[in-house]
Amino acid sequence: MSEKRKTGRGKILILLSLSLIIQSLSSVFIKYAGTFDTFSGEFIFFYGAAVGCLGIFAIMWQFLLEMIPLTTAYLRKGVLYILILVWSVILFKEQVTWNNIIGSIIIIAGISIHGMEEH
Repeated sequence: MSEKRKTGRGKILILLSLSLIIQSLSSVFIKYAGTFDTFSGEFIFFYGAAVGCLGIFAIMWQFLLEMIPLTTAYLRKGVLYILILVWSVILFKEQVTWNNIIGSIIIIAGISIHGMEEH
């Protein structure tokens, strides 16, 4: 693989990772919004932050789809479930179950297998 192609691929992976982190943060903000009274100032702030994250993600996703195939990009979205699980543990002190672990392993295996087919 040429050096220029490696650099371009690295930038795409960084952009994809960043977009998934932003999308996962929308779930965090929605969960925080749910802890406040509906239409309170805090609720509106966190709900607005969630919608803002989704808007940024949508724009980034459109740029990504111009650079990589839909199947590749969409398969990588599986990482989103793992990110949300990590946020849940870190921020909300939720417990990880065996089903969470098995599901995460299956997601990683699927992405890895698809990645091997690309090379």
